[in-house]
Amino acid sequence: MPRKAPALVRQEFSPVLAARISRLERSRNYLGPGAVRTALRLWREFIADPYRRLRVDSEGCGVWECCGDPWQAREMLEGVLLSLPRRYAAELRRHIDDEW
Repeated sequence: MPRKAPALVRQEFSPVLAARISRLERSRNYLGPGAVRTALRLWREFIADPYRRLRVDSEGCGVWECCGDPWQAREMLEGVLLSLPRRYAAELRRHIDDEW
């Protein structure tokens, strides 16, 4: 019997945390669909840079998903952490602090 192929993409959040985040994104006016994942990606890209450089041009292209400010992304993630129940906030915090 052939073995199953390993998953190429690791699932980032547990299903319950993903549902809680999705519910938060729909209920808060400062979040939109996928805002938490985008903020997490911006923060991780900033942390992965060994010099932790911000963009020289303050505006960038103006698109949040591309050239968003990582410090604003971190503040947004802190707001989400405060809105989640303790158990799920701890799981999200592990994703945020993974590389720091």
